[in-house]
Amino acid sequence: MKFNFTTTKPLMVRLLNRQLFFRALAIMATGLGMVGVVLPLLPTTPFLIVAVWAAGKSSPRLELWLLEHPQFGPLLKGWRDKGAIPVFAKYLAGLMLTSSWLVLWLLNMKTEVLIFLAVFFSALMAYIISRPNA
Repeated sequence: MKFNFTTTKPLMVRLLNRQLFFRALAIMATGLGMVGVVLPLLPTTPFLIVAVWAAGKSSPRLELWLLEHPQFGPLLKGWRDKGAIPVFAKYLAGLMLTSSWLVLWLLNMKTEVLIFLAVFFSALMAYIISRPNA
């Protein structure tokens, strides 16, 4: 196979595109995380974790702002540095997963769905419990 230098994008263009992609992802995830603060069905933490990760690849200023934020900073630092989850969040996750399953059970959801979700939620809780405490 012959390599064509005229159609290959220069390295700087590829790096710029990559940086723009991660910056856009960081801004979008930050926005969704902030919306999740006021909307109860939209999770905040996963979006902010993605935002810190993407900002670390593209925008040191946004990364610093997120990590130094008075409300979210300590949680994000704990996750980034040690993969830690606060004990309260672990209890809350267990409560929410159990409540969700019970609501579906009370709504007479199909047995197959309930079994699948019981296994999935159990695996998810096992992962959450296995993380260090923040």
